[in-house]
Amino acid sequence: MTALDWMRQILASAPEQISALCLSGAAGAYVRAVFAPQSSWRRRLAEGFAGALSAIFLGGLVGHLMDRLTDAGTWAYLAAGFVMGEGGIAAVRGVRKLVLKDPRE
Repeated sequence: MTALDWMRQILASAPEQISALCLSGAAGAYVRAVFAPQSSWRRRLAEGFAGALSAIFLGGLVGHLMDRLTDAGTWAYLAAGFVMGEGGIAAVRGVRKLVLKDPRE
């Protein structure tokens, strides 16, 4: 089984919302990497990966809230995943500052 087959199997068995978060989070992370002010490609990749992870974890929460408010279904999860993929680092910093009262910021 190739990695692509494995990925297809994972996405096929995942709920529709998780698949939407993965896809839109990756798209948002890509946009972040393209427009990132970082000159280092390693730094861009690291930020993109962090954005994709925040899309999966925080995007689920935001997507659920958006779905409840708008009854948009999967579109709410796509929008939340994209926003978290693109701006996930700032969102994580904001949540950390709010919840943990981080003195560094």
